[in-house]
Amino acid sequence: MKKNNLWKAIGICFIAYVILTWIIPVGSFSSSTLSKGTTEPLGFIDMIRYPLLTGSTSLFVLIGIVMLLIGGFYGVLNQTGVYANVVNKIAKKYKEKKNVFVVISILVFAVLSSLTALTIPLFIMVPFFVAVILSLGYSKIVAMLSTVGAILVGNMASTYGFNINGYLSYFFGTNIHDTILTRFLFLAVATGAFIYFTVHICAKKNDTKNESKVEIPLYQNHVDKKKSAVPMVVIAIVMMLLILVGMYNWEIGLNIEFFNNIHSAIMDFKIAGYPLFKNIIGEMDPMGYWTNYEFAIIIFLVTLLIAWIYNIKGKEKWKAFVDGAKEMVPVALYAIIANIIFLLMNSSSAGATIFNTIANFFMTLTKGFNVFSFGVLSAIGGIFYNDFPFMINSLYNPITSLYKDFTFISMLTQMIHGFVMLIVPTSVLLVAGLRYFNISYTEWLKNIWKYLILAFVAIAIFIVLLLLLA
Repeated sequence: MKKNNLWKAIGICFIAYVILTWIIPVGSFSSSTLSKGTTEPLGFIDMIRYPLLTGSTSLFVLIGIVMLLIGGFYGVLNQTGVYANVVNKIAKKYKEKKNVFVVISILVFAVLSSLTALTIPLFIMVPFFVAVILSLGYSKIVAMLSTVGAILVGNMASTYGFNINGYLSYFFGTNIHDTILTRFLFLAVATGAFIYFTVHICAKKNDTKNESKVEIPLYQNHVDKKKSAVPMVVIAIVMMLLILVGMYNWEIGLNIEFFNNIHSAIMDFKIAGYPLFKNIIGEMDPMGYWTNYEFAIIIFLVTLLIAWIYNIKGKEKWKAFVDGAKEMVPVALYAIIANIIFLLMNSSSAGATIFNTIANFFMTLTKGFNVFSFGVLSAIGGIFYNDFPFMINSLYNPITSLYKDFTFISMLTQMIHGFVMLIVPTSVLLVAGLRYFNISYTEWLKNIWKYLILAFVAIAIFIVLLLLLA
């Protein structure tokens, strides 16, 4: 097995950031004017303190908890005896046309990611698709490309995803529908190129039919043909619909208030002045405003429900859950620590960061808007901010003060940021995926670089066309 150098990649990014803090002064924007401060270098103690802070920050810890719960969920699924039966039946069905299943996997993840931008919640489906793909004889790198890679491609080509396009509309007042055809066209090009790359290049290169059998993560070939898989399948589908609907902001993103109205009707219902449902349910946000907190609760409750339906006893149930969660401990740790630079960018209460100084440099290189310099700035922003809305928020003041074509800027920043998330070891989903498959960072780059060239060319062409049509 090749040595996993993912820790080294994350560490190099962190050390590079530390060095930059000794060179670049912090700054903060007031409108388009940068108030430049002094350098705020990170010292030796800081290099110990901030990784510990990252591992103890509730927002990041919650991502780790979600990963552990996903592991526990699949641990219980394995114990039912019907999960392996479903995986085996699908693998048998696509045995003679296995490339078709790879294409289906890419389309499912890329389209759902593009429509919702809910990258972490989509990870809950990854182990299932991976179990089938690896059972078909593909390598882990193909499984990674067909699942996590496809999610990242869909994120780069976001169409209606609220965490990307919704926030762009919120900050800049743009209308998602004004550029939706362009966005869907880019999604088709980016995904089509990714399918071609995966099936015709990586799938052939990494087919494991002549190698030893690959161990499938979070999967045990434990089959019980006496039990029906229908309840499990129905529950899994309902769970995914509930998660995707509940975590997509319908009110702000698409101006749909249906779920808010339902929530108000339930919570405001009273009998003799007594708020019955509000007290029974407790504090709960309306669907559309759910976060990883609700996501974690749903996973846990569904796990218990499946264990009850398939009559998995107490000790056996908890052992299966813990065993699955244990398998995901390394993934959870990597997903947390990948946020270390993101934590540093948000650690200043005054909002002064080195990124603001860097942004000011690129935005003032030329008079007026410059595509090249702003594209480079967006790429650097992707390294510093793995959460897209935070990057846009940091650039909001200078962008709205200096420029007018917010639609074009929105398209450019979205594409470049998504492109960077396919590469950098500060991309939470990428890091979690690499650790889940135990793929080294260099191995990922060696296998993805050809697609990166295709994606970059596609972005460049779309940007040129948008400039010509403006």
